[in-house]
Amino acid sequence: MNRYLMLALMLNLLLVVAPGSAVGLTDKIDKAEDIQNASETCASCHGEVSMQWKMSVHSSSLLHSIDGIYSYIVDGIERDPVRKGLPLKTELMKCLTCHAPVMEYASEKFVREVVDAIKLAGGKSANPEGKKKAKDLLSHLNVSCYTCHNMKAVPPPNTPEKQTVYGPGNVSKGNTTYHNVKKTTYLDNAIFCMQCHGVYTAPDSERIICSTIAQSYRDQYVAAGGQTNCQECHMRKNNRGHTFPGAYVPDMLKEGMLLELNARAFKSQSYGEKKWIPAAAITVDITNKAGHRVPDGCMWTSRVLLTVTATDENDKVVWSAKKEFFEPGLDIEGNRRYDTWEIKDILDYSLQPRMTTTEKYYAVFPEHEKLVKIEAKLAYIHKDGLEFPVHSERKVLKYN
Repeated sequence: MNRYLMLALMLNLLLVVAPGSAVGLTDKIDKAEDIQNASETCASCHGEVSMQWKMSVHSSSLLHSIDGIYSYIVDGIERDPVRKGLPLKTELMKCLTCHAPVMEYASEKFVREVVDAIKLAGGKSANPEGKKKAKDLLSHLNVSCYTCHNMKAVPPPNTPEKQTVYGPGNVSKGNTTYHNVKKTTYLDNAIFCMQCHGVYTAPDSERIICSTIAQSYRDQYVAAGGQTNCQECHMRKNNRGHTFPGAYVPDMLKEGMLLELNARAFKSQSYGEKKWIPAAAITVDITNKAGHRVPDGCMWTSRVLLTVTATDENDKVVWSAKKEFFEPGLDIEGNRRYDTWEIKDILDYSLQPRMTTTEKYYAVFPEHEKLVKIEAKLAYIHKDGLEFPVHSERKVLKYN
């Protein structure tokens, strides 16, 4: 059997589930017989939830961050004289504990094959067929049902019970033939999400901080009086369920930011000349209604772009301005002198939660203009170039 085909079978999810038996993880995953596709097994009873999950970034959590994980393996492990001498699985799990937690049960041999697949999928390979097979394999590694409803479902230092599924809802139906059921309030707490969307402390005490969204939620949103938790916005509101929408969902972006444009027409005296020319005082207010800074998430991934343009009656641009809001990861000379979270404590160009950011402009137009159209646009741009328009506002100014 093709090596990647076998690995794909192994990686569907590291669970053994059969009719009449309980959910349980094998002690060692290194061959295809050790697992079955647990996601499909869960879907047999929880079809709607499964379909929602497939629409989420959680379902592709490894491939979604393949660039960063690839860089960590090549630069952070293989080129580091200290890390490359440590057990490979121990170092790799500093990424996969959040991006593919079930790899905790994988054998060292299996880990090595997954690393090879990550290097092939994330690197500049001249083997497109091999790259495709590697990505197909890695597509089965994700944040699965079992991740949230067992592995991370109880607060540390407690450990989850085997063959048990934890949930926040009504468990009056009791255990099933497939698994035991236990209720926990932990899944309804923002701290539950912070396990991965914040600081992760590895067994060797190294602190891993790829995302600072939990820090922003705690130190900026909650500290300023915010009382809504992650689950309320990303699950319960508008019946979003297990789709967990975020910055890749336009409706979520529109809900999280408000844009207001104000423009006042007046005439300004031209310096050195005895004539008056059309001008405008422009104010743009951007209000962040999210429970964290925007943008946020993984380091240096996105930016919010504000563009303000003035056009004449023929739609010709006569004035324009731009402003970007982003997470700084480099100093003013382009060098990474601090870790991401340290830089944000010094300098933060993102939109702060529960705050309105105001941009003010003084615009001067050609003297013959009788009508000027002012437009402000707000867009969210991801690192891969994907751009979502968020809001736009227009004002028309007339000059006598």
